[in-house]
Amino acid sequence: MIGIWSQVYDVSWRGYPAAGLALAGIALVIRGLWFGAAGKPGLLRQGRDAFAWIRCFQIGLAGLALLGIAAAWFWLQPWLLILALAVLGEEMLETSRILTALANNPTRPSEPQRPAS
Repeated sequence: MIGIWSQVYDVSWRGYPAAGLALAGIALVIRGLWFGAAGKPGLLRQGRDAFAWIRCFQIGLAGLALLGIAAAWFWLQPWLLILALAVLGEEMLETSRILTALANNPTRPSEPQRPAS
């Protein structure tokens, strides 16, 4: 297993897949900050919808973690890889718990109220 890991980790052409990971990370950060998810605007254009805000935060954070993983692979820094994965895991756990709490909130209206005609 260690032989396979060192072959993948220490290849001379590691810059190409690392650049691909970095581009995917940049795309996720842009999506989280500007374009958003599920038809809602991104983090910078978000209004008062906490559910959509947290979801966009998750997407942007996943993009930042991919950037960290790409940098760790390119510069051969295992501590950076561990840090990026740890931050990704902790923040995804935390924000998933927040999304679960928001989704199960009994005071949150499921559909917008329409005026009676």
